[in-house]
Amino acid sequence: MIKNSKALLLGAVCCFSINAANSETKPQTTADAFTLSSSQLSQGASLPTTFTCDGKSISPPLNWSNAPAGTKSFAILMDHQSPDGMHWYWTLYNISADETQIESGETLGKMGTNSVNGQNKYAPPCSKGPGLKSYTYTVYALSAPLIFEDNTKVDRDALLAAIKDITLASADMDVSYERSGQGSAKRGDAKRPPRDEGVRAKPPEMVKPDLTVNIDSPRCDAIRGSVNDAGFNKRVSVTCNEEYAYLASTTYPDHELMTGITGTNEQIPVPALDYAAPVKLNPKKAAELTSIDAAVGVAVNGVPIYDYSAQGELDLTAYDATKDTFILGQLDVCGGHSGRGDDYHYHVSPTCMIDTMKNKGDDAIIGWGYDGYPLYGHKNPDGTEITAGTLDVCNGQTDDTFGYRYQTSVTPPYIIQCLVGEVDTSVLPRVSPLSGDTQKIRADLRPPKGGVENLKHVISDDGTRTMTYSYQGEEYFTTYSPSKQGENCYDFKQRTISNGGDIESGTFCRGTQPSEAAASTEAKPPKPAATPLAQTTATGQFAPVAGKPNLKLEAWADNWFAAYIGEDLLIEDSVSITTERSFNAESIAFSTSYPIQLNFILKDFKQNDSGLEYIGASNQQMGDGGFIMQVTDTETNNVVAVSDKSWKCEVLHKAPLDKACESESDPVAGEGACTFMAKDAPANWLQSSFDDSAWANATEHTVASVSPKDGYDEIKWDDSAQLVWGEDLEQDNTLICRTTIEKPAE
Repeated sequence: MIKNSKALLLGAVCCFSINAANSETKPQTTADAFTLSSSQLSQGASLPTTFTCDGKSISPPLNWSNAPAGTKSFAILMDHQSPDGMHWYWTLYNISADETQIESGETLGKMGTNSVNGQNKYAPPCSKGPGLKSYTYTVYALSAPLIFEDNTKVDRDALLAAIKDITLASADMDVSYERSGQGSAKRGDAKRPPRDEGVRAKPPEMVKPDLTVNIDSPRCDAIRGSVNDAGFNKRVSVTCNEEYAYLASTTYPDHELMTGITGTNEQIPVPALDYAAPVKLNPKKAAELTSIDAAVGVAVNGVPIYDYSAQGELDLTAYDATKDTFILGQLDVCGGHSGRGDDYHYHVSPTCMIDTMKNKGDDAIIGWGYDGYPLYGHKNPDGTEITAGTLDVCNGQTDDTFGYRYQTSVTPPYIIQCLVGEVDTSVLPRVSPLSGDTQKIRADLRPPKGGVENLKHVISDDGTRTMTYSYQGEEYFTTYSPSKQGENCYDFKQRTISNGGDIESGTFCRGTQPSEAAASTEAKPPKPAATPLAQTTATGQFAPVAGKPNLKLEAWADNWFAAYIGEDLLIEDSVSITTERSFNAESIAFSTSYPIQLNFILKDFKQNDSGLEYIGASNQQMGDGGFIMQVTDTETNNVVAVSDKSWKCEVLHKAPLDKACESESDPVAGEGACTFMAKDAPANWLQSSFDDSAWANATEHTVASVSPKDGYDEIKWDDSAQLVWGEDLEQDNTLICRTTIEKPAE
């Protein structure tokens, strides 16, 4: 309470003098009332997705007018009354009395905290519960500026207490928002933006198709025919069931690759493993457009098709040149490039593929959207020009044969930008990431400033692929050849700009780790003697047996975890931490004897030692972690252990040490604000005899601050189970934690 005394005292003095000076001022009439308005919001209407976590996560624009005489500053508050209490998302104060508006994403005056993560920034609404939620924006006209003591946490309560006696007028606006799929959504459900908003969502985990089934149909014949007529039937197989045609390929095209790229991320195309692109056989127009941060279709040569943009959010209603892969010099002369997974795909018209097609012509289908509608070239199938303004926001139009068709174009968005038909994102494929014995050498590759020159890609007769380029007078390269370690493994050698020009080598495989993979450099547990990953029932020494407690461990992690009983692995997260949206629930049944020494490795994804993700993109940010677990006795159905603050945890990697690193245009790990702390785990930390008394206790975090995603709601959590992490959800990237489960009292 003492922290706010200065603000209250100053307010009382100012209010007295202002009221005295204006004692004869007439009250404002209704016409002159203090009002709040917005170019993007309106009273009682729906909050546009752009200003939520499903969109750009930016604050909305606001305008206010007719401030009372004597106004010396303004304050803004956005809050929401929920069943569990008041939440607030935006706190601004000491906005100059001269201001009458705030632009979208702008900060005026000073920023207070939000209740989502406690930070001094705007927190976009991201409700996890079902139903429509109401949010209120309020602007306060104040008779004085506010003064808080140093280090005061200016939250909603502190602000309202400070302005209680100095508020001359206030104006508010109520809006509502309901997240798509909330309440009934399960892991893998599509979350599609409204048609008028068009902001993309990331896809859930892929469901692997059964390619042993083959049912012919007229639509299946049309899709297979488009591949055969183009001459790609030896590289692409088409298999159909009752719902989908699957185009299976390595995604590696038979044409020139990578030549002409200047904005390289130093990735090189590597053949994919078991890639099968699903095209719907019975397409239907959807009520909502679908835009995803992944492939939206497939070319007839089996290469995935993406929209024009680099990774991150995409607003369908406004072209963004800063995300245009073509403008940024990231595409080769054939319209494609290698992505973060070393996977080749197209972002614009696949010109080189079209040149190699046997049936090239305006009436040739060059690809398919995953919703089942075909993709044609720059002209109508009859050879006529496409009239300006004909193509819709997804770059398509009505078709007499298929009902709808997509087109390529010489101007943005160039190719399929979104899907107009119904699509189940749970079946959409993604290329398995490369994993290797020296993972770090390819973990922090990013476009160098100013771009490169003379990039060339060559395939030798023995299967070796080599990419060379020059940068500031120096020559760099990446080369790989088939490895003896496995059919989908490759021996790499590279000299990259991102890694300082050192010569590096390692073996990488699609989908599986090389046999002699090194242990993590951050936490080095012994190699597991237990079972394959993500089994639902343990085998070997932890298999459920009579005479021992039969238990079930359930866990959810953002992003990755491994659980050990003593020194032996019990379960490891089945979703790789390199996978986009790598958070999910895991469950395993097991048996062992009390007391149980339970140990965990917890990791949040970081692109490199800076602690950041999406480096160089518009959504560059610090990630945030979170973990929850419970162990249940399956015979008594009693919960015998949960994650909570009694756990002992040690942070092994913390970054960035200065959060200002998040805003740097060229963040470099270990330099400036992007310094980090990293250390190895103690050699014997998994042993029950290890003394962890010097470790800190785990920090419990709220659901609002962690914002748990896919899989969390699949488990019925005991009330005592808490979301835990280190003290800072964003900076603490890798932790090891220990807890002992004693035998329950009988």
